[in-house]
Amino acid sequence: MTKTYEARYVPDAPILLEGVPDEPAWEEANLEERFTFPWEERPLPRTEFRAVFDERALYFAFHVEDDDVVLVEDYRSKEDVMQEDRVELFFALDEELTRYYCLEIDPLGRILDYRASYYRKFDFSWSLAGLEAVGSPWGSGYAVKGLIPLASLESLGFPLPHSRQAIKFGLFRTAFRHTTRPHWRESWISWVDPRTEEPDFHVPAAFGWLRMVR
Repeated sequence: MTKTYEARYVPDAPILLEGVPDEPAWEEANLEERFTFPWEERPLPRTEFRAVFDERALYFAFHVEDDDVVLVEDYRSKEDVMQEDRVELFFALDEELTRYYCLEIDPLGRILDYRASYYRKFDFSWSLAGLEAVGSPWGSGYAVKGLIPLASLESLGFPLPHSRQAIKFGLFRTAFRHTTRPHWRESWISWVDPRTEEPDFHVPAAFGWLRMVR
């Protein structure tokens, strides 16, 4: 079943890019917690997503339960995020994923952003203009919040809220656990179950829709 997340309009959203996502504006957001473990049979750690937008930007927030946060000790470049716990947002311009954009953010707010095309053709030299994110400890896990300028989405060819058009959209989470390095155990969490035999977020079936509602 295809899922749609509706981001609500909050005029001049008073969201600061610091600390945990606890501003009153998040109370206006739809809570999305229908995540799945498509490739494992065990209890799913808590994963929450929220998003709102104003005249300037789309704001997003994750709260995740994680009792074993894995970070790269000698962080050198944005590609090191691939070896860490992280939350992920994907935006696609079409249902075939001929052009899509990936944002992966670790518990400290460090960003791996890249553009891609099907199948798994990645350009890590690309960066999303104006993207900001922060990460903070939260309960027994961590929280991430960030913003994406609407102008940056428009420049990539995505529709703006007034068009009422939906955007092909994916929400994901990668959860590592410490074992014997470098063989950390990976768990793959997805908003939409792509029903693939092996873990894979980079397929059309892993995407739902994002709609910005005024």
